[in-house]
Amino acid sequence: MDTTGNMTNQTTINNSTIQTTETTTINSTTTQTTTVTTTASSTTTQTTTDTTTTSSTTTQTTTVTTTASTTSSTISTTTDTTTTTMITYAPTGIYALQISPCATWNKTGITVAGNSNTTAGSDGASLNAPVGIFLDNNYTLYIADRDNHRIVKYDVNATTGVVVAGNGTPGNSPSQLRLPKGVAVDQMGAIIVADGGNFRIQRFPFGSTVATTVAINSSANLLGDMRDLHIDVNNNIYITDSDYSRVVKFYPNNENGVILAGNSGAGSAAHQLQGSYGNFIDGNDTLYVADSGNHRVQMWPAGATNGTTIAGITNTPGSGLLRLKSPMQIIVDNNGYYYIADSGNNRIVKWTSNYAAGGTCIAGCTGSVGNASNQLNTPRDLKFDASGNLYVSDRDNNRVQKFMLEIQANCSISG
Repeated sequence: MDTTGNMTNQTTINNSTIQTTETTTINSTTTQTTTVTTTASSTTTQTTTDTTTTSSTTTQTTTVTTTASTTSSTISTTTDTTTTTMITYAPTGIYALQISPCATWNKTGITVAGNSNTTAGSDGASLNAPVGIFLDNNYTLYIADRDNHRIVKYDVNATTGVVVAGNGTPGNSPSQLRLPKGVAVDQMGAIIVADGGNFRIQRFPFGSTVATTVAINSSANLLGDMRDLHIDVNNNIYITDSDYSRVVKFYPNNENGVILAGNSGAGSAAHQLQGSYGNFIDGNDTLYVADSGNHRVQMWPAGATNGTTIAGITNTPGSGLLRLKSPMQIIVDNNGYYYIADSGNNRIVKWTSNYAAGGTCIAGCTGSVGNASNQLNTPRDLKFDASGNLYVSDRDNNRVQKFMLEIQANCSISG
């Protein structure tokens, strides 16, 4: 996570500049300065200088500053030496990238978590009904392993996961979870969990397996079965409450939520939601909701009281590309394209702002449910890594699948 040394990390989307300075002094001092400049065309320049002096103090400082989709925070610990570490995590889905309109994805998936034979299990290599997923800037994958009542972390290229929240036994103690549905990592490195079966939002501080409660169901703050959870760069939390058919925003250090959409009970009118699942907030605070029970995706501009249907037909499920069936997740990229987990049709589809044109299938396009590498079985969540590769929590196949981005000839990366 780039936490070693005195580090300054400055990131911009598609054009990154990273500067690192590390100073260590124990009986002697070594100063190492490394400058790496990277552009989209993968050009790298590196200069290294080493200088040695004498001293007896150790000071390590790390600073990370990120633009466009991240902010910075600080975690401090004190031992015999003083260490200050800035760790930056970001929900770097495809909305932090410019993906060309003509880009496609390999339709044969690679299993990156769970058993490739799709059997459920509770060991480090197995999953049991994975639902919400999260990817950080380092391609680290976090999975809400629902029926194992835990959050599992997979480092890049890892074949087994590490349990980072929940102990595998359902319960409501600070170290337990019950049917977690959503997961994200905030700017301080804390793991935030939609603890669906306990009707609460839990925050596990960086490196800790004991949580504090951010919000919990009460007479003053009703929380039902939360199906999704996202965090923005200001550490605001957005949850989809399926029981109450609404999306609620929680500001930092405030346990009382603000209803953003669906504040009048379940229904199919423009101002209502029904059995909703995934939610997404773009850079303009426009809210998108996978309105599963109404077989549509709704868009709510900031401050709007009514939503607009941008994909699917209200109360009209179907398998044609003009329709959706129980959609469970929605992500929007910087070009305004919509990526939808069309769960009832066991596929991932891409829609444009041209509603009448319908969608295009990009994964799970066989037309049937299954566990082959090109099939899905109730895809529950989707995310994109910083390279534009697609990750899908294939819930009923007990695995997470990765579909590689393919750039066709004469197709620019940035559109």
